[in-house]
Amino acid sequence: MASSDDEVDTQPIFVSNYHFVDDKDAPVSFSVLPIQWSESESLEGKKEKVFLHGNADNGLQKVFIQVKAWRFDLSNVKPEISVLSKDGRWIKLQKPRKSYEDIIRTVLITVYFMHYVKKNPETSAKSVWDSLSKNKDFSYYEVKPSQNDLLNHMALMGEAATRDAVLAKSK
Repeated sequence: MASSDDEVDTQPIFVSNYHFVDDKDAPVSFSVLPIQWSESESLEGKKEKVFLHGNADNGLQKVFIQVKAWRFDLSNVKPEISVLSKDGRWIKLQKPRKSYEDIIRTVLITVYFMHYVKKNPETSAKSVWDSLSKNKDFSYYEVKPSQNDLLNHMALMGEAATRDAVLAKSK
């Protein structure tokens, strides 16, 4: 028998023009939140108060909601990043607010890097960086994506590789 919690998960919320702030209203990356690798795992890590601001329903609805975790999905055509609201709903992040892009730049590049490597496990490093440099999501950055963008997220990539056989075997 399906519970009402299951029904909530079937209605995904998409938020664009988003940014995150802490309880002092200072901008923060969603990556300060603990990552939820699977539904069965309990959340570990800092219990910071983080709030999502953005627009849902193609800009018709303003969103301001506390979130407690994040996750990413590399199995689609494009990687998807979602955050978990305090009330247990997953919210898919679309295009960030322009002024917020620099704050999440490195974590976005890291997720896109893992996505490309998962889809192309035999690829060369040059191919990865060429592809990311041409990606329309990063074309507006003054500095092209590079290995330096991954440095602060080595633990994330290592944990992802232990949980994903294709990533673990990639060059």
